[in-house]
Amino acid sequence: MTIKRFSLRFNLDNEAERKAWEHLQPVTDSKNKTIITAINAYFETDGRMETIIRETIRECLKDISVVKTEETSAEKISEEENILMDSLDMFM
Repeated sequence: MTIKRFSLRFNLDNEAERKAWEHLQPVTDSKNKTIITAINAYFETDGRMETIIRETIRECLKDISVVKTEETSAEKISEEENILMDSLDMFM
């Protein structure tokens, strides 16, 4: 078995490092295993986050029905609203 060593230190005056340290404190099993899992998750996302977001939005919107009505001049939507609606189409 080949083992590689790596030393890690936390500067508690740095907010990001202090937060990381605090996340590790409640870990009751191997902190080493926890850090390895976090490193692998960080580098191996491969678009999974986008998939998770899409699935979450799809799940939240699944029971919502949308009724299309005719537009009158008073009901015309702005260009920004149009862009938003077009971007939401890809989640359906």
